[in-house]
Amino acid sequence: METANFGSVLRQARERRSISLADVAKQTKLSQSSLQLLEQGRLDDLPPDVFVRGFIRSYARSVGLRETEPLGLFEQALDARRRAEQALLNTPGALPIDEGLGAPAGPGEDESPRRGLGLAVFVIIVLLIATITLSIFLRQPPQSGEGLSMGEGGRAAPGLSLGASRPPAHS
Repeated sequence: METANFGSVLRQARERRSISLADVAKQTKLSQSSLQLLEQGRLDDLPPDVFVRGFIRSYARSVGLRETEPLGLFEQALDARRRAEQALLNTPGALPIDEGLGAPAGPGEDESPRRGLGLAVFVIIVLLIATITLSIFLRQPPQSGEGLSMGEGGRAAPGLSLGASRPPAHS
């Protein structure tokens, strides 16, 4: 005899009433493939838990079953999965293995492209601020007393103008 799980309870109720999976799919407006996954109790292949609870309620109503039994079994399956995951996390040196690479999946590996983009934006902002600050300092007029000294009437004092050469001294 197979172990009772939420999916087998739903399937047995459907079979007792001689209802096809297609009829349940029409009544619940769920795909047959989702209902098959539900009947098989494949938690990892089902959508998030909140949706599965709704699927179970709808399925149970469509086959004339009280929803409390399959929902209770579903919660038990979730608890068992959580305990297994927690035990795996508490095992020293155990990291989940990424099926695609066969190497342990480290924390934050999915965030590296995002981190690079953030760094690039940060560098651009710092360069922009530095450019604006530099342009403000370069536009300021010279402080009083700096630069050319001006004589009366706004003209440069003799011998102090830039580019002017002194006439040769004649003796």
